[in-house]
Amino acid sequence: CEPYLSCDHRTMLEYPEDLMRGISFVMRAAQLTTAVIGIEDNKMNAVEKLREHIPQGSNITVVAVETKYPQGSEKMLLKSLLGKEVPAGKIPLDIGAVVNNVGTVSAIGKLLPRGEGMTERVVTVTGPGIDKPGNYIIPLGTPIGFVLDQVGYRGGRNNFVLGGPMMGPSVSDLETPITKGSSGLLILNEAEVLKETRRIWPCIKCGQCLDACPMHLNPSQLGQLAGKRQFALMADEYHLNDCFECGCCSYVCPSNIPLVQQFRVAKAYNREQVALKNEK
Repeated sequence: CEPYLSCDHRTMLEYPEDLMRGISFVMRAAQLTTAVIGIEDNKMNAVEKLREHIPQGSNITVVAVETKYPQGSEKMLLKSLLGKEVPAGKIPLDIGAVVNNVGTVSAIGKLLPRGEGMTERVVTVTGPGIDKPGNYIIPLGTPIGFVLDQVGYRGGRNNFVLGGPMMGPSVSDLETPITKGSSGLLILNEAEVLKETRRIWPCIKCGQCLDACPMHLNPSQLGQLAGKRQFALMADEYHLNDCFECGCCSYVCPSNIPLVQQFRVAKAYNREQVALKNEK
């Protein structure tokens, strides 16, 4: 559901049989009785296409949901489709649900009958820095530099993002490979990069990040704790691990505070501390 990315949309339109077959496999493996496919209502052609390919006798339904970022995240989908909220610190399975994305399930439906592993994926390659944007089937492990050569990379000062503009990490090494989680490769040109070169100001306690957070967290408080490196407190008292890094707080912050980047650093530090503790 991120801006720019359309790989899942094209997969639904062009490989509906693989998707339905994959859903059936997942339902059988997880012993599930019902499957609900949630698609944003600005993609009604995909809704209609999948409804046409629902296998007879299967308990699979397709539902159009409001087009609103970050609607595609698993916890937001569960709330929209089932009216259920995943409790803090829990996962969808704890409320009797399994959530998978289109790319994963379609790959299962395509590869499992052949006994093959996943060696490629559909990637949205786009942005103002290239001549031939589109969705490409790219082998896993392909360096992004090779991909850029194929899509008319214009050169100059650019920012490369693996994924979407809200959640994808920025990369600088052109040898960085495409992986199974690479849904997109976004190339921002010099003008777009300069737009993001903004001065960071102290938090003014405006509360916009609280209103924007889909998980009802307190990004402002978390950001202040991150500045003090109180990472354990962020997780223990302020539910840091419930943040799925959608980027809404950073986007609306009038002080340009890189909140999501701070949260990622905190999570990485906490994971490292847990690993060190387990080694002892």
